[in-house]
Amino acid sequence: MDEKNKLSECPICNQRAAPFFAVPCDYRKPVNPVAYNVDWCNNCGYGQVRVRPSKTEISSFYELDNYYTHNISNTNKYEQKIYFLDRLRTHISWRFDNGVELSPLDATSLLKDGGLNICEIGCGNGSNLVKFLDKGFSVTGVDPDPAARQAAKASIKNIFDGTAEELPEVVLNNKYDVVLMSHVLEHCLDINTAVLNVKRILKKGGVFIVETPNCDSYGFKDYQGGWPWTDIPRHLNFFTPSSLNSILMKYDFRVITTKYRGFCRQFSNSWLEEEEKIGKAFASCNIEMTSQPNYKLRAWRLLFKSIFSSRALKYDSVRLIAVNL
Repeated sequence: MDEKNKLSECPICNQRAAPFFAVPCDYRKPVNPVAYNVDWCNNCGYGQVRVRPSKTEISSFYELDNYYTHNISNTNKYEQKIYFLDRLRTHISWRFDNGVELSPLDATSLLKDGGLNICEIGCGNGSNLVKFLDKGFSVTGVDPDPAARQAAKASIKNIFDGTAEELPEVVLNNKYDVVLMSHVLEHCLDINTAVLNVKRILKKGGVFIVETPNCDSYGFKDYQGGWPWTDIPRHLNFFTPSSLNSILMKYDFRVITTKYRGFCRQFSNSWLEEEEKIGKAFASCNIEMTSQPNYKLRAWRLLFKSIFSSRALKYDSVRLIAVNL
């Protein structure tokens, strides 16, 4: 069996993963289509892109004019004219959105020695670190993307080049009260090394906050590669609350709290525009996918399906707050 068709092994439990779905291209770069297969571990509730890219390939995935960590604003064609049903859909979803945003209280409520020293791995444009800086934290950020680092340095002094798997020496030689990885672990080439590195730089009793897209959600389950936060190949790993909990327990973190966020935004016109962009890109690379759904009608169906569902099925993101034992 060649590398392309060889099934993957789950990096959490080491069991064989089964084929789940495939996408015909990177929807952000459909001109030179490369197909990607995703395998799924039913034991853990974890998925991964089967053939792992090289480090050089990974860098090329982020060579985009409008990636969100670059802090570039874009005009959205849907937002130029919002109809009554669009406003109604957004308003209903907003009224039922009880998601909990990231807050420094996630950490300070658990810290026992009063330390206020945080490292964010994959800090992007620094927007999360600013929240902690404003609450008196000493902040350090790491990111491999030059454009993101440049944006972060507008507000944060200590921003360094590196990845979760290859942290800079200045970070490895320190110990932190808090380590934050917000929408980062899904990008990692080696999730075990990434979590081990967190263990290495976090103080005993320190707090690890990790948030990823929630692949228990109806959005991911129903749309798979067509869900905006599947975002292959920038996302290489697909976590449920269960698999995220499993990898933390594997390295002796005790999960204290699980929180969710991201309901209303799944029904905004900008989100639906992204779904349409994905659909058109996939169709351009696969003649079997030329038929496109009515994205607004589909959004109404998802809204009524999920509005009274459990948090795990409803929200697009899951955040675990854990203590280093």
